[in-house]
Parts: sequence; structure tokens; C-alpha cells
Amino acid sequence: MGRIVSRIIDFFRVKRYMISKMRKKLAFITIFTTLCLAGCGKETPANSADPQQTEQSTENNESSTSTHQESTDVTTTITSQDTAITTTATDTTLTITCIKGGAADAFVLISDEHVTIIDTGLDKKADKLVEFLNEQGVTKVDELIITHFDKDHVGGADHILSNFEVGTVYTTYHSKESDDITAYLEALENSGLQETTVTETLNYAADGISFTIYPPQSPVYYDSTSNNSSLVIRVALGDNSMLFAGDAEYERLSELLKTEGLGSTILKVPHHGRYNANTEAFIKYISPQYAIITSSNGEPEDQEVLDILTANGTETYLTKNGNVTITMTSDNIEIMQ
Repeated sequence: MGRIVSRIIDFFRVKRYMISKMRKKLAFITIFTTLCLAGCGKETPANSADPQQTEQSTENNESSTSTHQESTDVTTTITSQDTAITTTATDTTLTITCIKGGAADAFVLISDEHVTIIDTGLDKKADKLVEFLNEQGVTKVDELIITHFDKDHVGGADHILSNFEVGTVYTTYHSKESDDITAYLEALENSGLQETTVTETLNYAADGISFTIYPPQSPVYYDSTSNNSSLVIRVALGDNSMLFAGDAEYERLSELLKTEGLGSTILKVPHHGRYNANTEAFIKYISPQYAIITSSNGEPEDQEVLDILTANGTETYLTKNGNVTITMTSDNIEIMQ
């Protein structure tokens, strides 16, 4: 120990003209501790040499602890940058409302600063959709997504465009004509907007939520081009996600079965719960914990589909029984009907 102290004193004699008295004292303590610990066969802690670094490390640890208290599923071995990202995701709440409107699709997705509508149901039920948005205090719809142009998906689109400010309109290609489509196109023009036809997989994020839109891979299908041209949308928040499968039938499901990354916590069952030869394989591929079927008493879901979902261990909700409200965070899902 005497030799160690002697070396330290010699060191300061040589370097004392380079440092102030405060730095001499700090350097003395630092080097003394380092040599003593080295003599005992131990490494110096990374934060022992810099009190400022120690203070910063303490703040980071406190931030990490706060995050873990909010969500016990968060991994403890994360960097401060990861902590910030995780905290943002943890603080985000996404509410997805599946509107009761017959065998028709209308979904409203609301987070703190963002509103998305996926399909707009039937024209005769559009007032119900508009009323719901008004009740939620919605004045602007950031994205209006029309999965395809059947009347039970595009019917209320003109009402949305006429009553709300709309940011971007995403659609598939037009494979048919109808009065509902004409009304939609006129409202689109009156709003000064142009639709964006999705032809390649599209990704964007808002409020810590990721949106992925998968377009059809063929310009025409052997059977039911309109249904099979459906856009498919995956919405993900942390560990949870929901897949909106439009009215995809056998041919479109064949494409999706070859698409990676579609597994989701919740599945909007395609085509109102109608069965086809790919239904079972698709449900197993997505492996959802929960399923939503947009059906009605007059146009009910197929029992075969319900049986497949039950066998998969999936809890299923039918919009014919009322609105379904999904509250999603990065690590939790609550569903009410």
C-alpha cells in the first residue's frame, strides 16, 4: 500500500502545474481508488470516475424504473433511448370501434392526435357513423381507407367527405361502377381531394401506432374481383395488433397466406364470416386471440367459420349484437360490447 501511495504522490508532483486544486483532489481520489481496487483484483465501476456521469446514470435508472412500473412486460435490459420509445408506446391508447350496421364494415380508430376510418358501411346507415364521430368530438379524419368498392364498404364515404375535414384517402383500384361510387367520387371532388390508389405495400406511423396497407397483387381475379381486390390493413401498437381483412375471398387469401408478418392479436374476419376453402388455413396463419365478424341476422356468419375460430381458441364478437369497442395499449387489450 505504501508503494501505491508513493506513486500517487509522485504523479501529482509531476502534474500539479497542469490542474487546479479541485481537479488534483478528484484525480487523487480516482487514481487511488483505481489502484486499490486493481490490487484487490476488482474492476472500477464505470460511473465512479465522473460524478456528472453518475448523476446522469441515476436519472436514467429512475426513468427506466418508472417505465417498468407502468408496464411489467417491458424488458429490463434497455437503453435510455429505448426507454423513451417504450414510454411513448406505453402512453398511447388506441380505441377501435366496430360499428353495428348490418353485414357491412365501418371502423373508427381514434388515438390522442389521430383519427382513421377503415370503410364506411352502407349509405342508409351513414347517419349513424356520422353521429358517432360527432359524439367523439371528431372534426378531422386523418386517413379514410376504402378497402374496396362494394356498397357495404363505400356507401357512407360521401357522408364522411361532406361532413369532416379529411386528410388522405387510400383506396384499391376500381373494378365496378355504382351509385355509391359515383356519390363518393363527387364528394371527393367537392372536397378538393384525390384518392391514393395503393399499389405497393405502404407503411406509415402516427401516435406510436404503425399502419401497414397490403394491396391486391392482381388487377383481376377469376372470381369476385371486387372482394378479392380488398386492401388489407394491419394496425400495430407495441405487442398488440389488429388485421382488417376486408372481403378477401379464396384467391386473395392465397396471396395473404404467402405474406410475412400478418400474425395479429385481433382479426377482422374477411367477408362477414363467410366460409371458403382457405378460411381455416388463414385463421391458423393469423392465429388471433380475438375475432370481429361484421354480420347481421339477415346475413349471418357461417357456422363453419365460428367452429374454426373456436377450435383455434379465438374469442369472437359479432357486430350484429351491437358496437364492439376495443381499447388497445402496447401491452393490453380490453374489448367491450
